Amino acid sequence: MPSKRLKALILCNDFPPINSIGAERPNSWYKYFKEFNIHPIIVTKNWNGDGNNNFGHVHNKRTINKDEYGTIIRCADFKTTSLWFRSIFGSRFSLIRKIFTFLEQLLSFNFSFFDQHHGIYKEANNYLKSNNVDLIITTVAPFILFKYGYILKNKYNIPWVADYRDGWYLNHGISLRHNIFRKLELSKELKYTKRTDLIITVDPNLAARLESLIGKKVNVIYNGFWEFYSTKNQIKTDHNKLVLNHTGTLTDGQRIEILLDSLVRLKKENKISKNNLTLNLIGIEHFPDQIKRLEKYQVELEGIINTTPRLKQEKAIELNLKADYLINFTDPNISAIYAKTYNYIACKKPILVVPGDKGILDDLINKNKLGVILNSDLDIENFLVDRNIHFEPNIKNLNFFTRKNQTKIFADLIHNSLFSS
Repeated sequence: MPSKRLKALILCNDFPPINSIGAERPNSWYKYFKEFNIHPIIVTKNWNGDGNNNFGHVHNKRTINKDEYGTIIRCADFKTTSLWFRSIFGSRFSLIRKIFTFLEQLLSFNFSFFDQHHGIYKEANNYLKSNNVDLIITTVAPFILFKYGYILKNKYNIPWVADYRDGWYLNHGISLRHNIFRKLELSKELKYTKRTDLIITVDPNLAARLESLIGKKVNVIYNGFWEFYSTKNQIKTDHNKLVLNHTGTLTDGQRIEILLDSLVRLKKENKISKNNLTLNLIGIEHFPDQIKRLEKYQVELEGIINTTPRLKQEKAIELNLKADYLINFTDPNISAIYAKTYNYIACKKPILVVPGDKGILDDLINKNKLGVILNSDLDIENFLVDRNIHFEPNIKNLNFFTRKNQTKIFADLIHNSLFSS
């Protein structure tokens, strides 16, 4: 018997035209849910983005668009005091702005006046007043969207699916360990997730950690990639130069210094130069704190390190298609399949993992022959001199990670777990 046709109300902050990994996840559901008997209604902000930045500004006008995939409701701008202050004074009077931001962090879960995302809740609530849906999906961050899912489920008695793109209490990217908000946020996370009907996240490692924290089953829906990119753009302009690319941000724990120190030694030994090796750090100029990590290497590796501002996705892909190797730097505190890894896979280029995580990323690379794991300075230096790896990716296996297939798995999970009777 064919599954019931469902309507899903999806609440998300990140959505195109925003250029972020977070926007791609709900966008893939929007594009493919229809094929698996789910009609999506997206509720997001009315972003104005050009693809070069994470976030542009939000328009003052709400819009509703319908197309062959579903419906998109884009809420109007809602400026909290800190956003209003920044729009007027820019980076000036930063102390005052930080005070406003602190107050908003402290009070946003209790008072909508301090919640810059409140427009998403308002539009979702208004939609539900006059329309029936079968389920609500909230994809976070921002984590206040879990509060919205919690409220809407209780108010309308509709099944709620919570999607963790990253951990909240477990978020390794935010220094919460000694933060005054930590215990408060954990209490809210446990309160909200207790009412979920289904929880999903992006990889098995985070799923296991979340299950230990919240005591509920957490399913895995990988981020994945849209499709394999065409090989027609994989034309190098200089065949005598080794080109290594890293795309996007670095966390504080990702150890780029291991590679940079090796490059310095190899240059001093005249084994590499700007004429035969380039390390492109694509988009890193968008992250000033990470640029600071490069400062002590800029002189010694002049002409070898090349940095760029945030680029449109199409341009970043073009540069990766012309590279020899694509790099994943790992964090000793977490084992994860980074979102950039899927984009690397789509380029059909060998991946360098520096150093290995002894976890799910290493397993992915080894199982599918996607590249090489460089665990030490010696591994890196030997590789850069010899450049001998076995690269025969298992394309059939990797089709499992396409966004369409991951959406199918998600849709099947919804139908079978929530609407099977």
